[in-house]
Amino acid sequence: MDSPLFLGGWWEPRCGLLNPVRQARELKRIAMQVGAEIYEETPVLEVSQPPNSTLLPQRFTLRTPHGKVTAGKVVFATNAYSHLIPALRPKQVPAFTHMIVTEPLTEKQLATIGWKDRQGIEDARNFVHYFRLTADNRLAMGGSDVSISFGRNMTRDLNQHTFADLERDVVRLFPTLNGIRFTHRWGGPVSVPVDMAPSIGFLGDPRAIYSLGCVGHGVSMTHLNGRTITDLLQERKTDLTDVWFVNRRMIPWPPEPLRLVASHAIRGYMRIEDTLNERNMKKA
Repeated sequence: MDSPLFLGGWWEPRCGLLNPVRQARELKRIAMQVGAEIYEETPVLEVSQPPNSTLLPQRFTLRTPHGKVTAGKVVFATNAYSHLIPALRPKQVPAFTHMIVTEPLTEKQLATIGWKDRQGIEDARNFVHYFRLTADNRLAMGGSDVSISFGRNMTRDLNQHTFADLERDVVRLFPTLNGIRFTHRWGGPVSVPVDMAPSIGFLGDPRAIYSLGCVGHGVSMTHLNGRTITDLLQERKTDLTDVWFVNRRMIPWPPEPLRLVASHAIRGYMRIEDTLNERNMKKA
């Protein structure tokens, strides 16, 4: 990689790249093939249980806009949306990360940046820059900063200031791409506990399981979490269910508006640390 800001790197041969959209579609196809029923864009408005009964096992009732479903066990795989569920609200906050994509690079442009083997790359900042080359040789870059929401607001996908920072950073990292055109910009939420570590646990009942706190590593984490939750649902004790983040005690986020203040304080500290480290790197 030819960049005036990269002094070296660590290559991890055990990692790989995949298209998460294609992966999700294929997982859906396999699930339906073995008999799973999938209902997309169907919000669950309420989850409730009937009064205790000694005659029949308690079942959960999930109410939707047009009907209801009963279930013996429920999984709240809600990650960054977990604060919309009152019992999960203190466990995490959503932070929105952002990405941009360039127009397709020419062979000459690719040669000048020296990206020979198309690896996925990320740097060592708190708010990492992460890079990929698409199938048609566009440079996709994300990170730089995050957006913080207040209360139940989940509409922070677009942040023009962060998009501008990312476009500036592309040229700072690869000066030969000065003048490149950026064609796509988007963002989305990740789930952030106070200690920035994942959590799987029970929501007041061993038959109600939650999963949150992937902190931006959801493509890999959700596979591990899914296997772990499968064991928990089948009430099996395995190496996965013994992992430290299963049913762990979490540090709660404070209620709003203190939650917003704490989120911005942590974000501000991490930004200052990144700025100071980058200044020291330039001096070196």
